[in-house]
Amino acid sequence: MALAVPAHAQVAGSISLSSSEMFRGESISSADPALSASISLDSGSGLFAGASATLALNIKEPRVSAAVQYVGFAQRHGSLSYEVGVIHRSYARITDRDYRRGFFEGFVGLGVGGARARVYVSPDYLVDGRTSFYAEINAPLLRHEKWQLDGHAGLSLIPHELGARSRALRHYQDWRLTVSRPVGPLFLSLGINATNYPVYSDTGRGRVFASAAYAF
Repeated sequence: MALAVPAHAQVAGSISLSSSEMFRGESISSADPALSASISLDSGSGLFAGASATLALNIKEPRVSAAVQYVGFAQRHGSLSYEVGVIHRSYARITDRDYRRGFFEGFVGLGVGGARARVYVSPDYLVDGRTSFYAEINAPLLRHEKWQLDGHAGLSLIPHELGARSRALRHYQDWRLTVSRPVGPLFLSLGINATNYPVYSDTGRGRVFASAAYAF
């Protein structure tokens, strides 16, 4: 992604090492440790953009397991903020061939204080091109000195398989709890998440993960 960077724009980046890279309750690194790098741009006009890549650190087969690019526009009015944008996601492995490994999502979001809600719409998540939806809420639950507990709840709405009698959307849930704190130049996190959505790996049980991130 190439963008003209205004003189007042802020550019930031981060590098993180995790026990497993998580996305909506599942491991997109196939439960392997993962090294991720990201870069983001925020302009004074409200334009934001960024990209990230994840390397799954399997000893026999290191591989790029995920790549994400996004662009959007955000504004704040007092304690209320809103955003709109588009994301392209690409993943190396999936377990269900009815879904694409690479797809676009448009999103709109609202934020109040530290809480944020987003709704995503994807026209090409399914191979057959039917529209799917995802909604999430992320919020800080507890703060104590440098410690913070964050929560996440998500809902996927997916069309039934072609030929199915029901036309209602299938729904799947995911959740996450994460405890984190800064330690020197690092930001350390420990969490647990789960989902009943069988796309990226086996589901039905909670997964514990840990990560260390360095921002610059």
